[in-house]
Amino acid sequence: MLFSEINPYIRYARYLNLDKNSQFDEVVALDARLFYAIDGYGKINVADKEYEMSPHTLILINSGIPYKIATPKNSIKYFAINFDYTQNASIYSSPIEPVNINEFKEEMLVDFNIFEDATTLSEVLYIKEIPDIHKKLTSIINEHTQRFLYFESKSGHILAQCIADCMRVYQFGDRDAEKGITNCIIKYIHENFNQNITNYSIGEVFDYHPNYISFLIKRMTGMPIHQYIIYVRLTNAANLLENTDLSCEEIATACGFCDSAYFSRYFKSYFGISPSKFRII
Repeated sequence: MLFSEINPYIRYARYLNLDKNSQFDEVVALDARLFYAIDGYGKINVADKEYEMSPHTLILINSGIPYKIATPKNSIKYFAINFDYTQNASIYSSPIEPVNINEFKEEMLVDFNIFEDATTLSEVLYIKEIPDIHKKLTSIINEHTQRFLYFESKSGHILAQCIADCMRVYQFGDRDAEKGITNCIIKYIHENFNQNITNYSIGEVFDYHPNYISFLIKRMTGMPIHQYIIYVRLTNAANLLENTDLSCEEIATACGFCDSAYFSRYFKSYFGISPSKFRII
């Protein structure tokens, strides 16, 4: 499964309040589980590894992975969401109870997925500090509590945003400085795409090695830097085709392509049609 194919189906969303009297066995969930600590402190053991849960900490556990919610010393409050990464098993709309680890069999799984391009989601995603998704998770709980029209679709889309936010934080971790540098580089590319820019020329502007520039862009966008520059040029070219009377030759020049034939070849490869046909659709 690819990350772009995520279309969550939320089966159950609620607040989970635990205290020192709460007791849980080690279980295996038959759908995926999300726990996000709101208040208090606790621990969740996943596949023999202990994860500390404090306010704004999140853990995503794929289906089929054994876990145990530890009894907190005092108390802890979680957002807890049971979900599938796709809509394939949405016919099972009621909460599905996890099974004891000793009773689990793989054929019990409801919608098991292995990710090709986001491998951590195939097992466990743990983020120590991600306060920015608190409001989104609150919205999911509210949607499932109020059950207004289309609440399942709306809450599923919000969860997809949360997962994307989590993966971005996972990729960068605590490297806020690097994230700021990368944002500056991306802004520079968007402002200078019509120039002959490369990782070497950008490296000179920002006083970084060209390989480091390439590394930052690939980590932020998932694309090699030359591919990202072409993407920026093509999207700007598409905007000019739709909103101006400039010729293809003029647009090619304005967007940093060396000639119109080169521009047309890349444009058709990306959009599936030639620039002239794109203009009239």
